[in-house]
Amino acid sequence: MGGVEAAGAKNDPVVGWLVCLAGPDRGRDYRLHAEKNFIGRSPLMDVCVAGDESVSRERQALVIFDPKKQVFWAVPGDAAGLVYLNGDIVNSPTEMQQDDVLEMGQTKLVLIPFCGEKYSWAREFLTTGDFEAAPPIDAQRPASD
Repeated sequence: MGGVEAAGAKNDPVVGWLVCLAGPDRGRDYRLHAEKNFIGRSPLMDVCVAGDESVSRERQALVIFDPKKQVFWAVPGDAAGLVYLNGDIVNSPTEMQQDDVLEMGQTKLVLIPFCGEKYSWAREFLTTGDFEAAPPIDAQRPASD
């Protein structure tokens, strides 16, 4: 996916993307990295939705990827604007799934995860370039008696 990187974007490995479904930046993709991805209009944000004047300049929302649990979270930012996930207001951290839609202002962003059950940067590539086989995330958790 070939969106232009925001000035504040990190060069960390990609864990997923947000793709703009509606709004002034419709069709644009935004690369997500592990941990906190700040969303706003400023080019300093990890996800810069510059075309939507109804989105706060900085920190209207966050998408967090937890590398330990391999889970995405939608979190409200500290700006005045509201954030919705699948039509419901986000008041506190809310787990996200593939194809969930994050909405702020006129912008609707769909989550396209890369890391999760199948792929994880926590697992190493072998020297041959092949991906090291690892059990699914649930299989790595100790069994409860």
